[in-house]
Amino acid sequence: MKNLTPVKNPWIVTHSSSRRPTQRLFCFPYAGGNAQVFRAWADRLPPSIELIGIQAPGKGSRVLETPYSTLRELVAALLADIEPLLFDRPFSFFGHSNGALVAFELSCVLQERGLPLPQHLFLSASPAPWTRVIDRPYSAMSDDEFIGMLESLSGTPPEVLRNRDLLDLFLPGLRADFSLAENYAFGRRRKLSVPTSIFYGAQDEIEEVQIRSWQQQLESEARFEQIPGGHFFIHSHVELLTDLVVRQLAAAA
Repeated sequence: MKNLTPVKNPWIVTHSSSRRPTQRLFCFPYAGGNAQVFRAWADRLPPSIELIGIQAPGKGSRVLETPYSTLRELVAALLADIEPLLFDRPFSFFGHSNGALVAFELSCVLQERGLPLPQHLFLSASPAPWTRVIDRPYSAMSDDEFIGMLESLSGTPPEVLRNRDLLDLFLPGLRADFSLAENYAFGRRRKLSVPTSIFYGAQDEIEEVQIRSWQQQLESEARFEQIPGGHFFIHSHVELLTDLVVRQLAAAA
């Protein structure tokens, strides 16, 4: 089977080196993260899985590009570039935190348009979007307040937070990341018909009822997996997480 991954597609960062993968795993990073978040997964996935990190404008190598501040715009632009990759082999989506919101919305758009659907959807460390309560909009925060919020989340590298010149370079993309959830209004009636696994941290601050609420918009019964650790168990328990993902993809193949 011919590999159709575009060499110069700016959205695509391919972490696997297999020449004959039988399926693709598209991975969507958390707010403040980029496609390199998933680089450590490459050695833990079998050669049958092509591992693709999604790199949106304002992130990583695209840091100087204008980021999208609404999910509708981001998903429309992303789909236009990755649609050719949805037809030649099975694929799945994994999204962590904000990335779960992107993966879910993209899956809903695919279903609405009658395009190929993921064989499996992995939603990680994210409340169902209709349960989110934003006490104070991120867009209303000053730069200093926003930076303080980033420090409290412990998801942004300390070397970035300590370097104001570097931080100023990343701030537009970071602010846009957080505004995706702030500006998102879920309004779909049709349930998503994609097998789904939902991961959540045992010590995360997200309430379990918010995690369980994903089931309201899923056609089939979701699989819920509690992972030790807090919100960033994607780093602290990468071995366990990738083992669960690989096991599920093997079962779906």
